[in-house]
Amino acid sequence: MHLGSELVHHVRPGAPPRSRAGQRRDDELVALLGWYRERRRDGRPWRLVIAGDLIDFTGMSVPVVPGEIETHPTEEERRHGLGSAADHTLAKLRLVAEHHAEVFRALARFCAAGNSLVVVRGNHDVDFHWPPVQRAFRELLSAHAEGAGERVEFADWFYYEENVVFVEHGHQYDAYCSHDHVLRPVLPSDPRRSYRSFADVLLRYVVRPTRGLGEAGHDEASALDYLRFGLRLGARGVFDLGRRFALAVAALVALWREHAGAAAARLASEHERALARFAEARRLSPLALRALAALQRPPVARRLLPLLAGVMIDRVALAAIGLLALASSLVAAYAPRLGAGSLAALALLAPPAWLWRRARGPIDPSAALRERGLRVSAIFPAAFVVMGHTHLPEVCRGSPEGSTYINLGGWADEEPEGWAPPTKPPSRTHLVVQLVDGAPRAEFLRWSSPEGPTRFGPREA
Repeated sequence: MHLGSELVHHVRPGAPPRSRAGQRRDDELVALLGWYRERRRDGRPWRLVIAGDLIDFTGMSVPVVPGEIETHPTEEERRHGLGSAADHTLAKLRLVAEHHAEVFRALARFCAAGNSLVVVRGNHDVDFHWPPVQRAFRELLSAHAEGAGERVEFADWFYYEENVVFVEHGHQYDAYCSHDHVLRPVLPSDPRRSYRSFADVLLRYVVRPTRGLGEAGHDEASALDYLRFGLRLGARGVFDLGRRFALAVAALVALWREHAGAAAARLASEHERALARFAEARRLSPLALRALAALQRPPVARRLLPLLAGVMIDRVALAAIGLLALASSLVAAYAPRLGAGSLAALALLAPPAWLWRRARGPIDPSAALRERGLRVSAIFPAAFVVMGHTHLPEVCRGSPEGSTYINLGGWADEEPEGWAPPTKPPSRTHLVVQLVDGAPRAEFLRWSSPEGPTRFGPREA
């Protein structure tokens, strides 16, 4: 849902206060919550599970308000807006609740009607791991409807009903968005702040400050697309974009350094203890949890070369090689030896750059989530393994255990501003799971106002 993703005015003062796309998302969320609040099945209340990224704490860029926070802002936070410390996140949550008051009110009325809400953490709202933020969220709902916050549960990792459904956001299977320690997602050098993934750094440093640059679609964008985008930015815009990109690369190298040293080792020990507590509280096998964690993909920031490949240094190198080749061909007409030498050097550089590009692999994590999702059911038996993260709805049957993997798609919708990488419209989909004669059944539905929920035929793999 990415509530709050429009609040970027610290880095883009000219951004609109509310986009038409954001208003459509809010209106349809309110309508969906009202529909299910008024329509029970067999008189039973609903349990709504939000599979991550309810709030875009990571993508927001809001200024520091004097007196509202105690954690002194870093230089990065002064440049890009409030960070990931608990008190910073509380300030962000207040702004999100004001900006999306209708959605918060609808959630409160849904819970006050006797239904319950489970919030699974995603990569954009990983800051929900702070207990004060969870308490504040409950209080905000209760302020709209008495007692609503008491019916809210936070899932630190996943939501599970044995043999029925397993729900996880899915970012832990995406190397560009994963965290080393899902139950202790803090920065080794500063545990007062949440860890920021590779994608988080690019979002804060490059995407949010740049008008027209969305966070999706880059896997399908070509060098020509970016060249066109740069031309539309103008000379000053290209310079600013290059500066932001350089600062992001420096921040990512610093993130790479975070994965080594005594602080990282201490954090790993803390996570082991957190995993033991998680297993005991939920009566789950620690061995099963470790097996599930073993399916996760380690952050790309652990290794320097994959990290640099992730920021598409290879595409920059290939573009530079192409320009130099063009210049060399022109020089060759007047200085044959110099031109021939330049072309020979470029011929030697081009294959490594091309191989590096191939080694990076696809940015879209859909295949990884699908493959891991089908393996999850061998550890936690469930008829349906449900994830999100990619915003691309799909259904995949084929688990040896007979499970079905379902990606929920997404509700977030970006308003195009000038040029942006190609993106698909939000699917506005949701999954309804119930027991029919003791057997789990699911309906994959698309929300459409005013029709309500209708059957959705997603891509099947």
